[in-house]
Amino acid sequence: MLIIDPKDNSLVTQWGTPGKCNHKPPQELAHPNGATPMDNGDILVTEISNAWISRITRAGKVVWSVKAPNIRYPSDAFPTVDGKQIIVADFWKPGRVVIFDPMTGKTTWEYKPTEGAGVLDHSSIARELPETGDILIVDDLNDRVIVVDRKTKEIIWQYGETGKKGYTPGLLHYPDGVDIDVFRDWKAAAGK
Repeated sequence: MLIIDPKDNSLVTQWGTPGKCNHKPPQELAHPNGATPMDNGDILVTEISNAWISRITRAGKVVWSVKAPNIRYPSDAFPTVDGKQIIVADFWKPGRVVIFDPMTGKTTWEYKPTEGAGVLDHSSIARELPETGDILIVDDLNDRVIVVDRKTKEIIWQYGETGKKGYTPGLLHYPDGVDIDVFRDWKAAAGK
């Protein structure tokens, strides 16, 4: 993982060692798959091997490092809105989304349907939405982005048609990122 100074493109920080793939942050990283800046400047690093999530200061000090519970292939972990927990998507089929407490390793919320319209196919990003606490999920191989009601675990909003690839309005082709309008009332937009 590299941190580059945008002023002169110089390398400010390097975590991990090319050619080494072990979980010994920050010197070595086991297939890093996400680097999320936190409000205080720390970086949340996601490693695929053994589903490690680590919080590392800009100075390279590991604040904590834990395995994400019930996750096979973690993709881009993020802090929850309050900054106290971690939300991570499982890039798998069927996929899942887990929110857990990094201090205890305990799952506090999970979305993992195994049948029906809610089944995830290699979800890559999950984010907790402010205000409602509902969960936005990028569902890559289902070619959609959804919002799941936090309490009922029902899909309350969707963009893209499930399993239908496309490049025209209303369709997506392997979405792998999302910019969020954090001020949107998702339930009102869905007519609920």
